[in-house]
Amino acid sequence: MRQYNNILVIIEPKRDQQLALERAIQIARFNPKVTITALRLIYNFTNEIRFLGKKTERDTHQDAEEATKAEVDRQIADTLALHPEVKDLNIKIVPKLKWVSDIADGMLEETNSGLYDLLIKGANHHGILDSIIFTPHDWFLLRHAIIPVVIAKEHPWDESNSIVVAVDFTSSEKQMMNILLLREAQLLATITKSHIHLVNSAPVIMPTVMLEVPNYAPELYAESILAEHKRRIIEFAKIHNIPENHCHIAEGMPDDVLPKLCQKLHANTVFIGSLGRSGVGAALVGNTCEEIVDFINADLFVLNRKTVDHDANTPHTPE
Repeated sequence: MRQYNNILVIIEPKRDQQLALERAIQIARFNPKVTITALRLIYNFTNEIRFLGKKTERDTHQDAEEATKAEVDRQIADTLALHPEVKDLNIKIVPKLKWVSDIADGMLEETNSGLYDLLIKGANHHGILDSIIFTPHDWFLLRHAIIPVVIAKEHPWDESNSIVVAVDFTSSEKQMMNILLLREAQLLATITKSHIHLVNSAPVIMPTVMLEVPNYAPELYAESILAEHKRRIIEFAKIHNIPENHCHIAEGMPDDVLPKLCQKLHANTVFIGSLGRSGVGAALVGNTCEEIVDFINADLFVLNRKTVDHDANTPHTPE
């Protein structure tokens, strides 16, 4: 099980509320060894302005850096002031400025530098047109980060609320992801004293051939699908010491069922796996994880295939 001792936080420009930094500070309450790196990306506009002389370019860079550093320092101070409960903990927050030619690439480069255990980023609002034209930064990170990514939402963070793990039993790869997600959730539950709940959706899609079966009853078919999903989730829960009454299942597609279950359970954090897509399909469709980003009013903790592969080859210091 990993330890989150080095957390990378993305500082959003021109925002008074820094959701990602707030969440990192709240996590640091339970682990005084945490170092939070507050990353502010600065777009390198000089690549597009060729007429600047070298001295002017250096002066412009220096002025921009000094102004940005002052802004980041203010944002850190303002965020800490919102949490007087951590005043005496001396939480280590290190501001970092990074010049980049592409915001998304710069964000990913820092994330995958090997210096961090966890990335926290505030949620961005993105509509269907954004999805078709380009991949938003949070989606880009969900697909390509080699460490877990938390997309922080604007909601009260109460330790008494639930931690929800979305499980999927449709393939052996996804069943392995279930275990990895649960281990991460157990780590958070240990430090926050929250309760873990398992959620699963049961899409009832009738094969066309079933329409020709004599005495076919759609309701019986739906019941059998639900029963099989219930059997699997309870079996998984027993193996991992999760109470049966903490298993929740509903009929429907994941992007419809999961947000409703999370709302019902007052979820603080939702753990979900993202096996990712690429190419045009990623822009037009996305996967279950990306389809529900906007519809769950809780922090999303995401593991993707690259995170899992990287984690398998990285030794972790035992607690």
